[in-house]
Amino acid sequence: MPKSAGQELIPFLADFNPQVRQLAMSHVVSFSAKGSAERHLFTDTLLDDDGKPLQRPDGEPLDVIDQIKRLCRDQPVCIHLTVHDAFSALINLCDNAAMAQRIGDAEFLAFLVSYIGDSVSLLADLACMLLSNLTKFDAISARLLELEVEDRPFYSFLSPLDLQMSLNGMDADPSEPDYEEKKKKAEEATKRIADSMHADAKAKLPALVKLLRAFEEGATVESSSASGANMRNRIEASKKDTASDQPVQIGADGRPQVKRRANCNFLASVFANVTVLAKGREFFVTSMEGADAHVADAYPIGRIMVYTEHADLIRRGGVISALKNILFLKTSHKLLLAPPPSEPHEDRPALDILPYILMPLIDGKELAKVDLEDQESLPEACQLVDEDKPREKDSALRLMLIESLLLLCTSHYGRECLRKRGAYIVVREAHLAEPKEQITEAIVRLVNLLQREESESSKNDTEPMDVQVPDADEQGDEADDDLVVEEL
Repeated sequence: MPKSAGQELIPFLADFNPQVRQLAMSHVVSFSAKGSAERHLFTDTLLDDDGKPLQRPDGEPLDVIDQIKRLCRDQPVCIHLTVHDAFSALINLCDNAAMAQRIGDAEFLAFLVSYIGDSVSLLADLACMLLSNLTKFDAISARLLELEVEDRPFYSFLSPLDLQMSLNGMDADPSEPDYEEKKKKAEEATKRIADSMHADAKAKLPALVKLLRAFEEGATVESSSASGANMRNRIEASKKDTASDQPVQIGADGRPQVKRRANCNFLASVFANVTVLAKGREFFVTSMEGADAHVADAYPIGRIMVYTEHADLIRRGGVISALKNILFLKTSHKLLLAPPPSEPHEDRPALDILPYILMPLIDGKELAKVDLEDQESLPEACQLVDEDKPREKDSALRLMLIESLLLLCTSHYGRECLRKRGAYIVVREAHLAEPKEQITEAIVRLVNLLQREESESSKNDTEPMDVQVPDADEQGDEADDDLVVEEL
C-alpha cells in the first residue's frame, strides 16, 4: 500500500537539521488530535520502502513516541517551536493508560520535573499540563512519588563571562590596585565552572519538592499567559531577547537571571492526582528533610493550602481537590487543625488548614450581618472580612470545600475544632444562599454531625462517622474534569 502523507513526514522528525525537525513536528502535531485519521502513526510499526522498520539517521530504530519525547529536550532557543509542538502532541496522546505508560517512564518524568523546576524554561506550563494528564493514571502518580531528581537546573550554562574572568585572573598583575578584586572574582568564576563540570555529584531531592518550588515561584505570574497563543508569543519574544544587544544579568551561579514566565498552575492538578494515593497524602503531611518541623512551610500541605482563593480556577481547584484528598488521612487532623483559643496549645507545628477551607465559603456582605460575638469565634483570618469579598463561584469547588469539612468530622478532634471555631456560622450562611441541591444536602449532613451529642465511643473515635464522601480513589473523573487538558 502507498504511504500516507503523514507517514512520509515521520522520518523528518529525526533529521539532523533542526529547521527540518521543526517543520515536520509542526505538521505531525495535528495528527495527535483525537479525530485524526493519521493518529495510528504514533502506535503502528512504520516501514520504509523495503518493508523494514523505519530508522533514525544514526541507524537506530525510529520509535515515533520516543522521538517526540527527544524533541521535548531540544535546548537551543531557535527550536522552541519544535518543543512547543512536541509537548502539545504528547498532551493530546496521553488520553489512555497504555499510551500514558509509554510516555511517562521514569526517565521522561525526571526530565519533565527538571524542566518545570528551572525558571529559564520557556514552556514549563505545557510541561505541567502534560504531567497533569499523565498523573491521572495511578501507575504514573506512583512512579512520580518514588522519583528523585538532581537538585540543579535543567539548562546548563558554562558562562563565557566566567571563562573570561577566570583567564583574566591568571594574567592579572599583582601591582595593579584592583588585583585583589580581580583575583577574588576569578576564583569565584573558576569555582562556578568547576561546579558545573561536576554537576553529577549534586545531591538529589524528591521530585515533588522540586515541583513545589516551581508552583510557588509561578504563583505571581499572570495566569492568562499560559494560553497556547501566548506561549508562542513568548517564543517570538525570546528570539528578540537573544538577538538584542542588551546585556544579560548574570547571577552568582554564572547563569542568566531570568524571571519565571510560566505560572505552573497545572501543578495543582498534579498534586490532586498524586494525593489520590496513600503515599501522596503522606508526603504532604510529612515535614521536609532539613526543615524546622514546627514551621508551617516545613510541610508540603502548608505550602499549597494558601492558594484556595487564588484567582486562577486551575490552581485553586487543584489545591482544594488535593486538600480534600489529604483529609481522608484521619490521623493528620491534629496536625492540620489548630486547637480552639480556649484550649492550651501543645508543642506542635503552626499549621491550620481551617481558615483556608472556610474563607472561600464566606460572602463578605453576609458575614457583615452576623453578630460580632459569632464572628469572633471564627479563625482570626475569617473575621472582619471585606464586604466586597465573594463566595467561591464554582459549584464543584464549593462542594469539595463542604466535603473537606465533612472529612474533618470523621475525628472527634476535628468535630470539636469545627464547633468551637465558627464553622457552623459559615455553613449556615452558605446554606441560605446555595442553589445546588447536592451542596445543600452535604451542608445538612455537616450540620447534623456538628450538632449531635457525642457518645463515649464517638469521643474515642471508635464509632465510624458516615460522612458520605466518596473516597479519593473512588471519585471518578467528574470532580476534576476542568483539570484535564483534552487537546491542543
